[in-house]
Amino acid sequence: MATIREIAKIANVGVGTVSRALNGNGYVDNQKKIYIQKIAEELDYKPVKKSIKKTKKSGIVGVILPDVAQPFWGSFLRRVEKELLEKGYRTMIINSMGVCGRVTEAIDMVEKQLLDGIIVNSDVTQSEIERLRKIPTVSFECEMGTGIPLIASDHKKGGKVAAKLLIQCGCKNVAIFSAKANTPVYARHRIEECSRMLKRNGVHVSLIETTGKQTSMKSIGETINDFMNNYTTVDGIFTDDIEAYWCLAQAKKRGILVPRDFKIIGYDGNQITRMISPQITTIVQNVSQLAKTCVEVLDKRMKGERTEPLYIVPIKLSKGGTTE
Repeated sequence: MATIREIAKIANVGVGTVSRALNGNGYVDNQKKIYIQKIAEELDYKPVKKSIKKTKKSGIVGVILPDVAQPFWGSFLRRVEKELLEKGYRTMIINSMGVCGRVTEAIDMVEKQLLDGIIVNSDVTQSEIERLRKIPTVSFECEMGTGIPLIASDHKKGGKVAAKLLIQCGCKNVAIFSAKANTPVYARHRIEECSRMLKRNGVHVSLIETTGKQTSMKSIGETINDFMNNYTTVDGIFTDDIEAYWCLAQAKKRGILVPRDFKIIGYDGNQITRMISPQITTIVQNVSQLAKTCVEVLDKRMKGERTEPLYIVPIKLSKGGTTE
């Protein structure tokens, strides 16, 4: 069977010219086109039919987050939208709020080519994980096993930095707020590392388990109020920025001197830590870099390029007036 190269050689033209003449996918002088087609007919040229699945691109990426009303998630979303826009993608925001089925809905949309890929931080079932492995997906903070890249802050270091500072401040009885035990969220490493280091240095640790479903400032405030009523001997606390804010407010209300008698370390680096006096010492997550990494890795997945299984983004300590 004749090939395009043989036809090009006889016609004394380039391979590209032959391809355009035979496929009609570009300009070729009409006389030259007739000449090339005649040679192809004489040589009994048969085009090779390739089984190529044409993929329609939507130009939209789904971003599944637990609650964009929370400052950290709102900040992360804004930066993700910016990064996606710079790469030519629009954003579909999926606020899961702990509602079952939101991840499945997003997967269905990718399979129907209504979305090109997904950035996800949400509770997922094993069957959803299996489906996510087959489509362009990156996970932010949630450990889903092999086949789905994970992007997260260096929470292990964050926990160690917090523990070291609490020890230096002389704390002997520390409370750590944490999500449910055995949660597949990478952020649990900050709790584990902080607790381990404190205990190794003779500090008593109380783990205060939260439901993870507190969505309003009022409900969080009520939780902290109950905590302060029941844990009166605690002299240090490690929690997220919102809860740290309420701990400071409650300490002031009760006449507890911060940082002399009560040390507070937050986590995330939200602006709320700079909107109260004294400013709250916090472990800052690099939200801009986290968003950028999520988008860059997903872009590679959507293009079929190789990616790493884990991307860790550095944290930093921002000292305020709630530690000495």
